[in-house]
Amino acid sequence: MQNPDSQAINKRFFAAIDELVKQKKLRGRRSFATLYNLNWGNFYQLRKKPEGEFQLSYLTWLVKDFGISSQWLLTGEGEMFSKRLVK
Repeated sequence: MQNPDSQAINKRFFAAIDELVKQKKLRGRRSFATLYNLNWGNFYQLRKKPEGEFQLSYLTWLVKDFGISSQWLLTGEGEMFSKRLVK
């Protein structure tokens, strides 16, 4: 079981996924799972039960590939999207 800080990171992670879908940078949550070869059932359960174990590599993909702010993901401070240029 994760502590409250870890659960908050999980919630921000899925908020970022939802925003990427809204901005049409992803087709949907399932497309994120497919893109990174994640088991859809396990990925789906992470959203429903944020107290479950969460892979830190999921965060790096959002930061590196989609320009999500690592500070925002980890602390909730600042803007969701990083100001730095992303390839």
